[in-house]
Amino acid sequence: MKTSIIFILSLLLCGVVFGQLDSNKIISGRLECLNGWPLSGQIVVLTDTLSGQKIEQSIDSSGVFLFQNVPTGRTYQLSLKNALPPIDTLRAISVLDLVKISHHILAIRPLNQAAQHAADLNESFGVTTFDLVLLMQFLQGKRNNIGIKRSSLLLNGTTAYSHNIIPNFSSSLWGLEFVYVIKGDVDGSGCP
Repeated sequence: MKTSIIFILSLLLCGVVFGQLDSNKIISGRLECLNGWPLSGQIVVLTDTLSGQKIEQSIDSSGVFLFQNVPTGRTYQLSLKNALPPIDTLRAISVLDLVKISHHILAIRPLNQAAQHAADLNESFGVTTFDLVLLMQFLQGKRNNIGIKRSSLLLNGTTAYSHNIIPNFSSSLWGLEFVYVIKGDVDGSGCP
């Protein structure tokens, strides 16, 4: 009887220990431009949205970041700490972007999810002819400012995380793409 109680208690204790070891996971990925170039020299910040606690991780030369021992059951947001260089709109926005948006709207060559995010100039959650008109007016010099700004998009395969928030983190996330986007720069030519 005494032996079986000790055995049961040791099983419960092992379950608690292994459960605690399993409650920490990994978040890893790559910070890159829309054209796939890695962005090094940046710092990615992982913020617990409830407590506000922040963990920072430097990006290596290939754009890779890795957060280890991340507690599960919480909601996190990924963001960049460093300010990026000013946007050179003459280099970033071109007729090629206009053509790519046109091809997407006409279903000739659909844009990937990150490029769609860049093409959505009026932030209507879709690429429409209005975005095309805004870009065309900018290229013709009829509109000095079309709200060209930086943005970032957190992707995991086909999943896009709104506002770069990972809700109720419960399992390791490997190979996230943290994509730096300039609105209107569909081909990624304005990457710093």
